[in-house]
Amino acid sequence: MAKMIYVISDTFFGRHSSAKKRGFETSEDMDQAIIDKWNSKVGENDIVWHLGNFAWDIISAENALIQLNGNINLIMSEYDLGLKEIYDTHNAVQMQGYYILESKGCVLSHWPMVNWPAKNHSSPSMHLHGNNKEYKSDLNKENRFNVNCELWSLEPVSLESLKEITQMVKEQDC
Repeated sequence: MAKMIYVISDTFFGRHSSAKKRGFETSEDMDQAIIDKWNSKVGENDIVWHLGNFAWDIISAENALIQLNGNINLIMSEYDLGLKEIYDTHNAVQMQGYYILESKGCVLSHWPMVNWPAKNHSSPSMHLHGNNKEYKSDLNKENRFNVNCELWSLEPVSLESLKEITQMVKEQDC
């Protein structure tokens, strides 16, 4: 079976205020719910791009990394910078800014971008980002998805699903 590619952001493992806002009693309850949803979709050899705000503290980051399926790549946000040491320990690939996933026609970043590489080229270019939930996906305006986990039932979304949604919107516009 081919490796699947998933994207997600803003899990904030270990952050009590995020747990409360999401309807959980404790951050441990939230963490376990996210881990369970993640592992029900993501296989051991799948690739996951986490687009920032992975965890609130080192202990929560390590606990999550130990339990999560997949090969995790992190595009770090301001809250992730202090966790670099733990990411190194778990061989999680990390980077800042944005990353171009050329083979899939995607630009990945934590923050939404007004303009991204290849945005206006004839070949489809999709911008995937996390951060603020206010930046919702509007495919009628531009080919951009917000993958903040709160917008996707606290679980990773497959790149394949996002491309299918994009295709459906294009077909409706015809």
